[in-house]
Amino acid sequence: MHIMQNYNGKKYQGGGIDMATFGELLQELRKDHRLSQKQLADVIAVTTGTVSNYENNQHLPDIEKLIMLADYFGVTTDYLLGRSISRLPPDIFEEQLVPGKSMSSILNDFRKLFPDRKNTILSLMKDMEAGMMLSQYVKKEQA
Repeated sequence: MHIMQNYNGKKYQGGGIDMATFGELLQELRKDHRLSQKQLADVIAVTTGTVSNYENNQHLPDIEKLIMLADYFGVTTDYLLGRSISRLPPDIFEEQLVPGKSMSSILNDFRKLFPDRKNTILSLMKDMEAGMMLSQYVKKEQA
């Protein structure tokens, strides 16, 4: 069992993954987007000091600011609060991957499969990924 931290830095017991605090996640996202604290403050209409307080886990944003941050960075509020490790944007699950099948419907179908079927699909995906990498390598060599 690992020690985990929730959005405000308080530790709690959880199984599996160490989660970052809200402040750590916000700072990481801000730096990944090459923004200064001032630039981020301007985006969400707060002071630089407020952003600093968020990043140092001194204060949490209100719900409106939390949603603004999630929308701006293309992540979920659960990700920002350290409740999810996925940085995928929320609307990706409605994306049509093939006609009539969204990401969420494919994931739901996958979840219903028996473990041996899941492993078969994962093996096929690994083989296809290796094939694509090999194809790209061959194209580069021929160029």
